[in-house]
Amino acid sequence: MTHRREPGAGHPVPGEWLGRPFGAAVRARRLELGLTQERLAAQAGMSQGALSRLEHGRGVPTLPLLERLAAALSSNLLISLSPYGAVHVVFKAPPR
Repeated sequence: MTHRREPGAGHPVPGEWLGRPFGAAVRARRLELGLTQERLAAQAGMSQGALSRLEHGRGVPTLPLLERLAAALSSNLLISLSPYGAVHVVFKAPPR
């Protein structure tokens, strides 16, 4: 998922711009694996409500949470940041 901050939108709180693209990527991978929010949340050690907020872009994930979600989604997590505001987030199954 790639997102771009709107020019002139002001300066977001550090990490705030990651919320929407990260949440969309989590949701896409969760659905790809056929997991419910409840199941993924349990596997990642978080509440279903917290996962829902994250999927809707209303949260900034911590590094430990990024690691737990990547493990729970059996994926490598790739995040690309551009100095121009583009953010690209991908959960990718590791090579076998």
